[in-house]
Amino acid sequence: MELKGLFELESALKEINDKNEIRKYKEIFSENFMIENTQFDDIEDFFYFGRIEIKAVEEYSTVDMWMIDEAVDKYTDFSTWEEFVAAAESKNKS
Repeated sequence: MELKGLFELESALKEINDKNEIRKYKEIFSENFMIENTQFDDIEDFFYFGRIEIKAVEEYSTVDMWMIDEAVDKYTDFSTWEEFVAAAESKNKS
């Protein structure tokens, strides 16, 4: 019984964390930016179709970053995650 409660708590905390992370990404990657520069309407779709787990950037491993760069190259007008983020941040400043 205790393990079930612990599992449910862990699951709920992960869901809260995921929502916080996606909110941060949505602040960087606006809907207009995504429509103009990708095949998607929002960043959540990019993560879904790229088969990328949503988490804080600093939590991604080297292999994760390689997969993200590959998805960026395939689904956006950019070659790497860094280029993608820089362009989105630049667009937000204008």
